[in-house]
Amino acid sequence: MPAFGQNMTGQISKGGILCALVIGLVMVLLIPGPARAQGSCAPISAPEAFLEFNHMDPMLDRHRSVRWLNSRAGGNPRYLVTGLTEYEVQASFDMRFEPREVGVGRYCLDPVRVNPKVDVVKHLVYVAAELQRGTCEYDVVYAHEGEHVKINQGMEADIRAALDDLVNDVVRKVGAMFPMPADNAQRAMRRLMSEYGRDFKRRLNDIRRRSRLRHEQIDTPREYEKLSLACGPNSAFQTTLQEAMR
Repeated sequence: MPAFGQNMTGQISKGGILCALVIGLVMVLLIPGPARAQGSCAPISAPEAFLEFNHMDPMLDRHRSVRWLNSRAGGNPRYLVTGLTEYEVQASFDMRFEPREVGVGRYCLDPVRVNPKVDVVKHLVYVAAELQRGTCEYDVVYAHEGEHVKINQGMEADIRAALDDLVNDVVRKVGAMFPMPADNAQRAMRRLMSEYGRDFKRRLNDIRRRSRLRHEQIDTPREYEKLSLACGPNSAFQTTLQEAMR
């Protein structure tokens, strides 16, 4: 019977202090209206948040045999892998603070820019070469892999929502600080950049885990059984593809 799958991998690296050229959506968050507490370091404006998300349209590969697909998927004696989707992203994170003098030798920190970057470096859809385009079996496999593609493409919206939440957290944390000497301000900037670099990585990993769960919800034995019978009891799923694996 056929199996349809999704492989996801990802890498993340932490960026430096300075930002490179940014392409993408600019989101400006408003600071709440009530007056700031006397002596606090609430920033005078919200940082600009740029998410640079570099898409890659899925590419269809119809030149891999069903034997190759099963090897690629790790092999499972219970199922025959006839379609597979691979998706890989790489990400980096950068942010910038500026010290603001609020008294002689005393500084607050203003978050100026939050700049994560996500590159889709692989988005491949494999359909077994033994399946002819236009056949029932091909259409079943292609449609199933299309559901995996939709899940992958939905990650961008999740990352944008996570960025909004991260920026709000930055504003709250900086606003809770009190004026500090210049040396302390420099150390605080380095600490915050390191802390939020790890925070972004954690949020991205959480998004990956949720995405993986969505993939698993459509890659179940029950779904495989249903799809294997979608084209009748003597379809290529039970004949041609089984023979190709022998």
